[in-house]
Amino acid sequence: MSQTMLKLRAEISKRRPAFPRNKSGHRMNLRVSSWRKPKGKHTKLRLHKGSRLPLVKDGFRGPAVVRGVHNSGLQMVLVHNMPQLLALKAGEHTAIIADVGQRKKYDLVKKASELNIALVNVKSIQKFLDTIEKDIKVRKHQRSEYVKSRTKKAETKKEEKKQEKIESKPGKSETNLEVNTEKKVVAESSASIAPQGKSSVGVTEIQEAKPEVKTEKSRAEILKEQQAKADLSKPKLRDAGEKK
Repeated sequence: MSQTMLKLRAEISKRRPAFPRNKSGHRMNLRVSSWRKPKGKHTKLRLHKGSRLPLVKDGFRGPAVVRGVHNSGLQMVLVHNMPQLLALKAGEHTAIIADVGQRKKYDLVKKASELNIALVNVKSIQKFLDTIEKDIKVRKHQRSEYVKSRTKKAETKKEEKKQEKIESKPGKSETNLEVNTEKKVVAESSASIAPQGKSSVGVTEIQEAKPEVKTEKSRAEILKEQQAKADLSKPKLRDAGEKK
């Protein structure tokens, strides 16, 4: 039954004329577009006057039993995801993989080859799988290199910022090193003097080496000192008995 209907469909499709759009012979941009129903008030094509272009009608269609059936006699089904593919049967359906992502399409094609389901829009399954595997490997390699270069740039930026901070402000590490070196020099000098039995002398010398801090005298103290000097400079008075 299906084979006879398929032959009849092929004969009808041979007899079916082309349906160009109205005024497509006068305008170049209308030749590419698909058929549109003429809706103009004065169009002769809508009124069926004279020898005009053919209009789309129901009589040009094929048999309803064979609509949506492949030339092999299997029912064509559009597949978007894995559950739709698993619902198909190998001897009854052929799958049309929808316009999905490359990774998802790879999984659907691989599963269809395992289930022995024919695919309409994939000619050679093995070649298709090999090309996608190569593309995935190349993308992974490019992604890993991109991540490595990005991490290196971030590390170099951090190091540059640290160096700029160190150069702009004297760090505590340099001052600590200077203090530690001074302490070491003092300790070595005291250690070299200690075994000769002059440890106390060395300590006193180090203490004497420190600069003396001059304290400022108050005004009252300065006046007292001046008064004492003036008293010393005056001559002493003789006793009353020695006077004439």
